[in-house]
Amino acid sequence: MAKGNDKKVVKHTCGLLLTTIGNLLESHRERRFHYKTKAAPFSREEFCKRTGLEPGTVAHIETGRLLSVGFPQLRRYLATIYARDDARFADSVKKVYDGLREIKDVLKRL
Repeated sequence: MAKGNDKKVVKHTCGLLLTTIGNLLESHRERRFHYKTKAAPFSREEFCKRTGLEPGTVAHIETGRLLSVGFPQLRRYLATIYARDDARFADSVKKVYDGLREIKDVLKRL
């Protein structure tokens, strides 16, 4: 493969990973936050209204564009859906977040 094709594969793989993480977070939110009277999850708007999170931030995270939001917003979202905000969990997520952001810089330098 040519260098350009290799970079393209890495870029697409990173995009796929971001999309998959977004889907994982969205499905976790839907399983955890649902109506008591009916078997349906809250809509994204209803979830944001009840938790005080910004709808745009939640949409970016859940649609695989979590690198376009800052880590503090991501941490607040994760603390809300997982109901915990311990330092160990936040450090693990920060490492993954920083690693994914670094992929773009590495591809530019190659």
